Amino acid sequence: MVATTKIRQDYLEKLAQLIKIPSVSAKKTGLKEASELIGSFFKELKADQVIIDDQYEFPLVLAQFKATKDNAKTLLIYNHYDVQPAEPFDLWHSDPWILTERDNKFFGRGIDDDKGNLLARLTALAEYLKENNHSLPVNIDFVVEGSEETASCGLANYLKKHAQFLKNDLVIWESGGYNNKGQQEIGGGTKGIVTFDLKAKTAGRDLHSSFAPVIDSAAWQLVAAINSLRNSDGTIAIKGVYDTVRKPSEREQELVNQYSTIDEHLLVDSFQLTAPLLNSQTKTELLKALYFSPALNIEGIQSGYQEDGVKTVLPAEATAKLEIRLVPDQDPHDIFQKVVDHLKNNHFDNVQAEYTLGETPYRSDLSAPEIQRVIKTDKQIYGNDISLLPTTPGTGPMAYFYNNFKSPIAAIGIGYSDSADHAPDENVRIKDYFDHVDFTKELIKSYE
Repeated sequence: MVATTKIRQDYLEKLAQLIKIPSVSAKKTGLKEASELIGSFFKELKADQVIIDDQYEFPLVLAQFKATKDNAKTLLIYNHYDVQPAEPFDLWHSDPWILTERDNKFFGRGIDDDKGNLLARLTALAEYLKENNHSLPVNIDFVVEGSEETASCGLANYLKKHAQFLKNDLVIWESGGYNNKGQQEIGGGTKGIVTFDLKAKTAGRDLHSSFAPVIDSAAWQLVAAINSLRNSDGTIAIKGVYDTVRKPSEREQELVNQYSTIDEHLLVDSFQLTAPLLNSQTKTELLKALYFSPALNIEGIQSGYQEDGVKTVLPAEATAKLEIRLVPDQDPHDIFQKVVDHLKNNHFDNVQAEYTLGETPYRSDLSAPEIQRVIKTDKQIYGNDISLLPTTPGTGPMAYFYNNFKSPIAAIGIGYSDSADHAPDENVRIKDYFDHVDFTKELIKSYE
């Protein structure tokens, strides 16, 4: 694999070691091994302090590198070492657990989300330390968690526990990259989420379907309950869900209108859509719904007979997994309670809801002085044609960091629009990887 310095080559080999570990948080595999390997990387760099905390099941790795000048600011770098499952394996063109180079790209599970981002930053730190006699102009703290792909279980407790250790002036987020216009994006927020299961039970066992004229099945009960949660235009029909929604500021709306590359044609063409789009009468309405509005989604439904052939059965049980993406100032537990109240008030007595996970949302307008430092550094590496987005449609634990430290957060990373995160053939372009090494070094230099 091509690298311009020995340090870069050494850290590519470390990246290969980390990708080799199938640290899948959903399966709880490889987490201890991955956290210990990352801890060894920090120790090799002579961090002032390294902590591997496994109190909350998914180990957290903390490292602290102290500045050699007085009154230095603190930069906190957040990453995660857990990854999504690699299945289906037959759709990969190389082993997902082996870092592979082809077509000027690196391939492997976690290369973009998120092991590659971490190792690019460690490469930059290693080079800077060697070039500057192991002295730093800024304190650098690392937080590397093992449950980002499963709603960051335990992270909020970890951050509270180590809050004094982790006070900072700026958080660099775990990932980011180029949009489909080739602009490097800086993101300032994420939506929140609450996920829950619905289960309908209407009999002690499955019945013969000949009873359908007089007995309602669990499947029909569940479908009716789900259908009652959403209006035909895609808005949520649950009472009170929109009561606390924070409207975007004028600047936040302007940033999305100016920099988002998403429009109706891109969605239809990219995903080969046949169903009509929701909330898309105009591009402004589409973007408002995507970035600034909550949304209800059915993740999956199961009931009755699912195998080949026919089985004339009236199901006694039916289950579904759902989610609601949240925006600032919505609380996951409060929104879930509104779901429960909705089912009760609409007499879906046979349908029970169970909370599974939740994360709170965070959004910023990217105007903080430390964010301006990031933007200036970004332009040095990537040029003036960059994109600024106050939030993304996706979810992450940004709010945990903001609630503890009240410091600005910027997401920037090594990915691009075809990185295939969570999918087979996850990849990054080699140039983008090393550009992020250069960006991180320049960001450290900006504190000199």
